[in-house]
Amino acid sequence: MSNPDANGYVKLSISNPTGSAPMGAEFQSTREGFGYGTYSTTVEKDVSSLQKEVVWGCLFTYDPNAEPGYTEIDLCEASAWGGGAAYGENWPVTQGHGYWFDATLPPGQGNNTVTFDVTNAPILTHRMVWEPGKLTYETFAGEGYNGTLLKRTVLEGSTVPLPAKEQIHFNLWVTGGGGGDAAHVAPETVTIRDFSFTPASQAQLTAPTPTISGMAAVGSTLTASPGTWTVGTTLSYQWFRNGAAIAGATAATRVLAAADQGNTLTVRVTGSKAGYATATRESAPTAAVVAGTLVAPTPTITGTLAVGSTLTANPGTWTSGTTLTYQWYRSGAAIAGATAKNYKLVSADQADSIRVRVTGTKAGYTTVAKYSAVTALVP
Repeated sequence: MSNPDANGYVKLSISNPTGSAPMGAEFQSTREGFGYGTYSTTVEKDVSSLQKEVVWGCLFTYDPNAEPGYTEIDLCEASAWGGGAAYGENWPVTQGHGYWFDATLPPGQGNNTVTFDVTNAPILTHRMVWEPGKLTYETFAGEGYNGTLLKRTVLEGSTVPLPAKEQIHFNLWVTGGGGGDAAHVAPETVTIRDFSFTPASQAQLTAPTPTISGMAAVGSTLTASPGTWTVGTTLSYQWFRNGAAIAGATAATRVLAAADQGNTLTVRVTGSKAGYATATRESAPTAAVVAGTLVAPTPTITGTLAVGSTLTANPGTWTSGTTLTYQWYRSGAAIAGATAKNYKLVSADQADSIRVRVTGTKAGYTTVAKYSAVTALVP
């Protein structure tokens, strides 16, 4: 383990383990008894590259003397636990949120862990909120809480551990798990960028789950309804498309663009107020965004019905940005080459009626064609 560098980062490394015994790098806090509150850490590690024989314990609390038994809370652990050559098993590396208090009891009673797939994100941020009878875990891609939410886990009930003399641990070590070869593990390194803890004694904001109103169609406006937060809370917004933050989409409303078509959107509302812990809530996703409907009025024709005169198609006011094309018709048959906004009547038009078709196209919208009324017969 290195000392903090100029940025305050701490690096854990293991190198050339023999495989004869568990081997690793670890450090823990000298403080005991953090208790209820919000725990957060940002680490540099592509866990998709983690070797199966290596366990990365990304911040956990542990107090062997806590009641009702051994109490461990894992903010996020990545490993291939459970496999091993001795058992003829080969397990993939997964990440996990969870806790256990009595390993003699089955999962869900003595221990409770939710696993999820690893990611190749080079930086991960983990957050855990520990409350009486409730643990809420979140893992985000990138630094901070504005990246893609990879997993949120909520564990509740009487088995949630009680605060005792728990300490904060980070560890990187070798086991025989995963079905690999612990005697030939290549060097592994994890960099811990930061760790923070906010005690639960800090006032908590009233923070309801936001909702989204509006039609999920290109061109329509979605509106985030944050609900009723603590009086005086400053709210900020971030819209997401399929879990990825949309650049610049930080208003309470979102006009759906062509890029949104076929995707679902959510909005994340963050509330802040002096003396209170900052809170973030995310809405449920919308339905998949469908193509927009163009404003498409019926065109009209102006001009004198006489051979040699010019008729003009008046398309009306379409949705802004719509591209319009024209086709003129003689008694219902398309006139070859007559695709401009204006059409000069020729002798072939005599004794026939004229009409025009206007077609509108715009990215993200359904193409629409509108026909004018037919004229009287050309004399």
